[in-house]
Amino acid sequence: MNKQKNKNDNSNYKNKKRRLMLLILLFILLIFVCGFSTYAWFSSNKNALIDSIDINVATVTGLQVSADAITWDNEISKEELINAKNTYRLAENQFPDTLSGVSTVGNVTNGKMDIFYGIVSEATEGVYNLMSVSQTEMNCTGDEECVDKNYIAFDIFLLVTTPATIAITPTSNVVPTEGAVDKGSQNAARIGFVVEGTVNQNSEPYVAQSLRGGRKGLIWEPNYDRHTESGVEAAKRFYNITTQESGASRLAYKGINTEFGIPVLLTETHNSPYFSDVTPDVATTQTFMNSQVLTNIPAGITKMRIYLWLEGQDVDMENDASASQLTFNLELAMVN
Repeated sequence: MNKQKNKNDNSNYKNKKRRLMLLILLFILLIFVCGFSTYAWFSSNKNALIDSIDINVATVTGLQVSADAITWDNEISKEELINAKNTYRLAENQFPDTLSGVSTVGNVTNGKMDIFYGIVSEATEGVYNLMSVSQTEMNCTGDEECVDKNYIAFDIFLLVTTPATIAITPTSNVVPTEGAVDKGSQNAARIGFVVEGTVNQNSEPYVAQSLRGGRKGLIWEPNYDRHTESGVEAAKRFYNITTQESGASRLAYKGINTEFGIPVLLTETHNSPYFSDVTPDVATTQTFMNSQVLTNIPAGITKMRIYLWLEGQDVDMENDASASQLTFNLELAMVN
């Protein structure tokens, strides 16, 4: 009887030990999976107050720019873009004062980039979910008019007399507004471009204004080599990504590719079909020295839609980046 009891005790001990080992292995596996996840949106309170936007287009080899395909110059201002609706009836130039985290992989539908607003909720203590809502655009200025608009979008028109290679010059940047506290949100900034099409330079303005044939958005990621101290800490703490404040390598990330109302754990975005790898068409350091080729356009009037946003899937979209003041400077030039 004692022998049978000892045998059962040994069997129970071995079973318990086996279960314990399995639990330990599962725990290690869980740490491994979570550790190599790439996700952001850790806090839903990530707003950047945009103080000013400067749009400058260089005149190299005769490049000209317009807000309405009627009046041409070497540069256009934010005010001209806001007032474009007076001569450009179809204008949907969207200028909210506040930016919130959104995400895109650069897909385009009906000439506009597919952009999604991220909604973060706490599932349990310290565990967060993400849902996304597809965004629409309208002609508006300021937060009161631009209700629930979370990014900036506007059209410009480029005029060239010969086929041209268009590049982003080193004068272009996203920086804290002069006199504002640097909170690092510029490190999560993106600028997008959708080439809508080209018409003959002698065409009536409304023909160029009506273009809406963009197929794929081009994405520029500025400041990829810079992070704030809190951004570096957040990258390590929440995403298990090791980086540094300056001289950093570009970090890979996945953008949202469709709207989804079923919550996805932030730690599982890398496995979700709602997310896809994003490879920027242009990626630059904080201070780059050479113009970066963006696209080629034919002779005539080319309509281009511009997007300015804060990428919610960027590791720099963390709590301390909120309430920043930013200035976007964009200068395009012909390099051929």
